[in-house]
Order: sequence, then structure tokens, then C-alpha cells
Amino acid sequence: MSLEQEKYMIVKELLSKEVCKITEQYCLFEMLNNFNPDKPTGQVPGTHFKYGDNMTETLLLHAKPKLESVTGLKLVPTYSYHRVYKPGDILPDHQDRPSCEISATVTIGFKYNDKDDNYHWNLHGYVNGEKCYLQCGIGDAVIYKGCELVHGRDRFEVGEYSYQVQVFLHYVDANGPYSDSYKYDGRPAIGVKNALI
Repeated sequence: MSLEQEKYMIVKELLSKEVCKITEQYCLFEMLNNFNPDKPTGQVPGTHFKYGDNMTETLLLHAKPKLESVTGLKLVPTYSYHRVYKPGDILPDHQDRPSCEISATVTIGFKYNDKDDNYHWNLHGYVNGEKCYLQCGIGDAVIYKGCELVHGRDRFEVGEYSYQVQVFLHYVDANGPYSDSYKYDGRPAIGVKNALI
């Protein structure tokens, strides 16, 4: 599968299960202690998210060599993001802004109450006009051209106290049109909080 042709590819074990377990617990603690709900006009209203968190910025740098290897691209990191989805959430179909030219969404961890072992809440994308579901286990990533692939998530149909933790790692192609303008998402460096968004 080619990122250039399909606009996405699935990479197994981008992050180890151990790293994911630590990150999952970290994100849950972060939500508990520093709850930051998306605004009513945001993508997923009322759901906890964090831009440029220290843990996910570390993962952004850690994953870069493997992502460069599988995509064949030289990448410049822009920013990271995590979200702890709650029951009933929907991620509306959308395309991303230029800082997300090459993106990876990594399944970090989940708890599905009132569901059997076959249930998995997946990202979907539209390839050649057809909706396809991009299934990833813990540590796996969907790498996609965020500005080109229309993507989203259907309603999170799970019981009370369920959740899914996703980490989003965003880059631009070092040889592409966004490399200078969107490097570090307009910040002085990765890990620095004063973003221009």
C-alpha cells in the first residue's frame, strides 16, 4: 500500500505496548487533574484533549525515524495532540490544516463497557469516494495525508465509563510546500507551549 496512492497506510506497532500503557495512564491522569474539554464549537465538544503535551511531544520525536522509514519521506515535526474519547462522541468527517500534512493517529488504549471482544472503534477515511474503516490495535497507527484524506469516526457506541485514548502525531514533508511555514506549528521548538493556533 502506498501513502501517495491511497492517502493512508497502516503501521503495526509504531509504539510498543509498554509505551502505550504508560501513555494511556498518563493521559487518564491528565484528564482527571487538568480536564480540558473541547469547546462547544470544537471537533468533539466536551471531550478532554491536550495540545503539545510533554508526553506526546516526546512520542512525536520518538516515532519520527520509523515514520520516515515506512513513508520514505523526510519529515519535520509540527505538533502532537491527545484526546480521551467518551461514550457518544463523534469525530465529524474533515480534512486537516497544513500542519497535519503527514499525520499518524495511534491507538493508545481503551476500555469498552457493554461490548463484546469483537468491537473496535475505528477511524474511517474516504478512498476513491468509498468509506473504508482503518482498524488499528494498541500501538498501531494509521498514517495519512491529513490535508487530502477526508476522515472521521462514527458515534462511539459504548457503555458508561468507557473511553478510548488516541495520540495524534503531525508532521510536514521536509521537501514539500509546508516545510518552512509550518515547522513546529509556528512555535520556536517542539515542546514549547506558545503555539500560534
